[in-house]
Amino acid sequence: MRLFLFLSVLFTTISSAQVSYPSTTIKKSLTENANAVVRLDETIVEVSALNKMQVTNHRVITIFKKAGESSIRPYAFYDPNTKLSDIQVLVYGEDGKEIEKIKKKDFHDVSAVDGGTLYGDSRVKIFQYTPTSYPYTIDFSYTYTTPNTAFLPRWVPVDDYMVSTERSVFKMNIAKELKWRFKEKNFTGYPITKKSNESSVHYEMINVPAQKIEMLSPSFQNFEPQLLVALENFHLEGVEGYAHDWNTMGKWQYSNLLVNRDKLPQSTLTSINKELAGIDNNLEKIKRIYEFVQNNTRYISVQLGIGGWQPISAEEVDRVKYGDCKGLTNYTKALLKSQGITSYYSVVHAGPSKLGMEENFAIMQGNHVILNVPNEDGDIWLECTSQDIPFGFLSDFTDDRDVLVITPEGGKIKHTEAYLNDQNLQETKAKIRLNANGDLTAEVSIITKAIQYDQHSSILQMSEKEKDEYYKEYWDNINGLKITESLITNDKENIELTEKVSLSAQAYVSNFGEDLFFKPNAFNVSNFVPDRYRERKLPFQISRGYTDYDDFIIELPVGYKIDDLPEKVTINTDFGNYEMSVEKLNDTELHYTRKLKILNGEYPKEEYDKYREFRRAIKKSDNLKLILKK
Repeated sequence: MRLFLFLSVLFTTISSAQVSYPSTTIKKSLTENANAVVRLDETIVEVSALNKMQVTNHRVITIFKKAGESSIRPYAFYDPNTKLSDIQVLVYGEDGKEIEKIKKKDFHDVSAVDGGTLYGDSRVKIFQYTPTSYPYTIDFSYTYTTPNTAFLPRWVPVDDYMVSTERSVFKMNIAKELKWRFKEKNFTGYPITKKSNESSVHYEMINVPAQKIEMLSPSFQNFEPQLLVALENFHLEGVEGYAHDWNTMGKWQYSNLLVNRDKLPQSTLTSINKELAGIDNNLEKIKRIYEFVQNNTRYISVQLGIGGWQPISAEEVDRVKYGDCKGLTNYTKALLKSQGITSYYSVVHAGPSKLGMEENFAIMQGNHVILNVPNEDGDIWLECTSQDIPFGFLSDFTDDRDVLVITPEGGKIKHTEAYLNDQNLQETKAKIRLNANGDLTAEVSIITKAIQYDQHSSILQMSEKEKDEYYKEYWDNINGLKITESLITNDKENIELTEKVSLSAQAYVSNFGEDLFFKPNAFNVSNFVPDRYRERKLPFQISRGYTDYDDFIIELPVGYKIDDLPEKVTINTDFGNYEMSVEKLNDTELHYTRKLKILNGEYPKEEYDKYREFRRAIKKSDNLKLILKK
């Protein structure tokens, strides 16, 4: 999708008369917990016609420490239809006096698309400033004009955790003949003032102190104030559109971006018909077509003009054997259609944050496309850009969020599959041999499913050297670890990864006189304990639950035995549960078992200390030491 357009609605500001900004005038309440203070964030938007918009941005920010520099936003995007002007940066010292001026010619001008993009016309101007001391202030202003009114700037007056806002202003004037909609989100509790009439809005917020970030805090996007604005009739790269709700938005996208782009050459249709001959089961046909796309195409991004939103035709993808998320999804959809199987092009916000389509407010959204295939046993979701991902598996890139499913009748909001606590499984089994000299040898098997499969699957692309480094980091609780052999099996049919590893380590067992000490949990130790807060301010979130099973057979050193076995540990909480036991199989072998289940969810701040205690108890049990005697 078009990166510059998506970001430009998120990051907006305006030029005005120069004002001195000494950092000493900032209120103390705004400097507490702040890496940076936004002195002014002003956006003025003029929509004078369906295809004519001017946006002036002015952002002044005082940086108190290096961690605040990520809030500078030192860039301005443009393309052949988006023209930049009046771009300038002033730098002030602590006393507010100008110490440097960065003009347009001093900006770096680079492509705004990555190396995986074959076609792209988006560019970005970026400035750099290396401070000699803190604090300092950046005063950045520019104006851009564009015919594209599908994306009106949104107002986000509070930046992020650890950033205060001194003043934020948003003004928008819209031609009276244009119908528009707006949505206010999370305004409660913020000092926001508003003036509006039928063709303009003026919002302002002043003096909001920084919110201190706390471990396991929810995403700032979950509660930051936002103003969303959209035109009912809009213009996008030469195409006029209309959307009042998600249904009409989907209908417009289908009619203007997708229709007649699913034709395939006869040679391909003949080949697919031959490949699927004798198969009557639709599910098997869907799988075969998905594998055909994976085996015969590759991902290349296209972000050129309307191509940033419209897929390459299926016929063109078939010819060149590559496409972006839009083109490959449309191609898969066309192949399914050739077999009488209905599927739907679906727009999604991809990424680990699980950001969904805006509830009850239709605007151009999303940065990725996947395919929805209705089936009698439930929806099938296909990620069409990966040559490796298993059939019907979305991974944490697009799971568990609302997406826009585009049908001929209009748009529908559907929720993608959520991979929950019991599904995200890891099962670790090991045969461990301990020697009296302290050495350990073991054969370990790790089976992972769902999101834990996703987290481990990167190992499939690793060289032997990289795998060796990976396991040494994965089992960093074992010093001097040596991997002697590893075998990885990827069962894509069942979405299950199996790792079989043979290893050894010296000095795993320590001695005290004639006694030996060792930790029975060698291969899945959880040392995570969240930070302590005297008075927590925010709720906490466990974004993904999971379940671990561990089962180890431990062969004791010759001539040694264990006299005292630890008591079984059982802990049940609202956040999950934990079990651990050590049993004696015979005089020379112990059986260690462990189960940990963590439940996803958002929990009130009052429960945080209980969760800390739960994790502390897990850490203590996982680091249990046993004593062996002769």
